[in-house]
Amino acid sequence: MKTVTWIACGLGLNIAAAALHGGGAPQAIMDMGVGGTLPKLLMVAAGNICIWRGLRSALADLWGVATGKAYRKPDGRSRFSEEELPVSDFDADEAFARYMEQRKLRESEEPAPQPAPPAPAPLQRGFGRKAV
Repeated sequence: MKTVTWIACGLGLNIAAAALHGGGAPQAIMDMGVGGTLPKLLMVAAGNICIWRGLRSALADLWGVATGKAYRKPDGRSRFSEEELPVSDFDADEAFARYMEQRKLRESEEPAPQPAPPAPAPLQRGFGRKAV
């Protein structure tokens, strides 16, 4: 769907640029100057870029089909198949029980005596100078 959208946008921009051009004589085109031709040239360039992106997307899709590698992941596909699910020996209940036992042991021990906090330093007055 992305391919069709890119190509349709490119063709639409090229058709719009041709409609703005109007098919006038070369002398009329030259009289219009840069102000008249620059928007048309930009539309043609954007249209060509869209067409090339669409073709590139189509080739990438065909390459993915030809090589057997999907360019886009299908919806609902997981990284592991149902038989190869990773196995873990982690038991959350056992870990929680071990945590609770260690917590009870820490609470039952007597707390270590806390050292007295150091005496506060005398306040220094003045801003950047010693107080006299």
